[in-house]
Amino acid sequence: MVKILRFLFIFVSFSHSIQLYAQIEEEIRTAGQIYAYAQLHGDHEILLDFTYPTLIEKAGGRDAMKNILKQIQETKEKKGQHLTSVEFGEQIEAVTVADEIHAIVPITLVTKVPGGTLTNTSNLIAVGTENRGNWYFIETTSLEERNIKKVLPNWDHSLTLPFKKPPVFKEDKR
Repeated sequence: MVKILRFLFIFVSFSHSIQLYAQIEEEIRTAGQIYAYAQLHGDHEILLDFTYPTLIEKAGGRDAMKNILKQIQETKEKKGQHLTSVEFGEQIEAVTVADEIHAIVPITLVTKVPGGTLTNTSNLIAVGTENRGNWYFIETTSLEERNIKKVLPNWDHSLTLPFKKPPVFKEDKR
């Protein structure tokens, strides 16, 4: 009888963990769709709503961060670059750290550039706060294991940042 109860407890706990993880994944994907829309349409207000607050603070506040985003967009436009696609990958890894959820989220960005397209496979860190009531994203392009705590103080290294991959250029067919 004790073995059966122990098995049931383990089974129920495991089932609950799977359901919770599936719910977290769905929340990240939903937030990610809004984030992707904002990226594609240059909606800086929405991007700021989904940017980890510490990053905004380090940039000098919301207005300063908005200006940085505008400058990046203008620079890309001057170079003839236009983001055409943002897709989130299937494999999301998540852990609970203190009162936050941290997740590594694969992302693929396709940018139209003069003469072709540039496909960049990268990762975001999704951070769920306030019992997952808010989801924020951190781009990992300039992050490494040695400097991540400057941006995300609660990072506990139980997730490993994937290796960075160079973008792939595909020439337009003439």
